Amino acid sequence: MKVNEKMLRNWGVEDPAVQKNIMKGLNGEESYVAELEKKVSDLEEALGNEKKQAAVEKAILEAGGKHVKAILGLIDMEDVTYDEKKGLKGLDMDEIKEEAPYLFHEKEEKKKGTGITKSSQKKREDDIRAAFWGLK
Repeated sequence: MKVNEKMLRNWGVEDPAVQKNIMKGLNGEESYVAELEKKVSDLEEALGNEKKQAAVEKAILEAGGKHVKAILGLIDMEDVTYDEKKGLKGLDMDEIKEEAPYLFHEKEEKKKGTGITKSSQKKREDDIRAAFWGLK
């Protein structure tokens, strides 16, 4: 069944450009379908590149990078591959750190604990209680 403009108007499609695109798609024009498939593949490729870029930037930040754009300049993105399940391959952050250590923060070990001893915490609780209730 061939779709025509009258049928589309009956379906509520008034815009001639939209009617033309619908008729192309519904009437089986192979070039239109091929064009859409090309657009989809281009968009999927662009999305894949964006995901790879984001994964590389995340890896840089996790490695303690100070300036992401400067570090990206040192990376050959063609050598890096990204798979959503397997992650990044071909990115050696240790090599980049050796090449340009000034672009990375030095790792600092964090000390455990709050710095408050039990006796000082009890004193603080007593001070708070006294301030609110006038008690000591």
